[in-house]
Amino acid sequence: MALDSILFAVLSMVSTGTSDLIYKRARSKGIPPDSFLPVQAIFFNATALALFAHSGNLEVPGRTILFGAGCGSILYLSTYLFLKSLGEGQASVNVPIFRLSFIPTAVMAFLILKEAATPGKILAICLSALGILSLSKGLWARSRRGAPRHLISAMLLYSVFGVLYKLAVAGGSEPIGVLTAQGATFIALSFAVALSRGALRIERGILSHAPFCGVLLASAFLLLLESLKRGDVSASFSIVQLSFVFTSALAILIWREEVKASNIFGISTAALSVLLFAYA
Repeated sequence: MALDSILFAVLSMVSTGTSDLIYKRARSKGIPPDSFLPVQAIFFNATALALFAHSGNLEVPGRTILFGAGCGSILYLSTYLFLKSLGEGQASVNVPIFRLSFIPTAVMAFLILKEAATPGKILAICLSALGILSLSKGLWARSRRGAPRHLISAMLLYSVFGVLYKLAVAGGSEPIGVLTAQGATFIALSFAVALSRGALRIERGILSHAPFCGVLLASAFLLLLESLKRGDVSASFSIVQLSFVFTSALAILIWREEVKASNIFGISTAALSVLLFAYA
């Protein structure tokens, strides 16, 4: 796989992981998703539009708009269901399960997109899953209680999102065009839901977190699209979903969380899987 594709995927993972850390802090302060997502969407769109204007390519074909609208709809629904699931179960269980969405994405890539299922790539996917699971706290003990009702739907929807991204760029759509159409759809849905539930409000806690998440996620998705333009979704999407590992590493460095053997094992395993993807 091309090294520039791996580099874009790793940078996307870093942006996503940093955003996850900020959102984790926001949720710990009791900020509801219905109020958080519209503000995040404003800054996501502002970033996307700025990048769009900077690109100089101001034409967006109808095909790109359709793909972007589909991606935005699936992204909003999967994100909303995932955030709802955090109210039904513990984040230490739900987050790693959601991030394992790269596994059904890889399966669809092998079966539908006819990507090569090389031994190295399969080993890297297994190591990625092992790295995420090793960082989850008490997943196996709590999994007997059953997964929250929204979580599996969120995970499966997000796996389809990865395949749709690949189909868009493989068909000739420019990444910035897809991102702009995606952002427009996402902001429309987030405001519609917030207004219908009377949850549209501006609070200090939201303004101190949501803008950063919007900018980081817009950057992360553009980097992922650029990665998919050059490489396989089975590799790129898997690397980006390792953001959970990066978030854990940041929590150790910033919040001085306890360093356990499982932390070291998970981070090391994730790093090894990225190297395998680069040469699979």
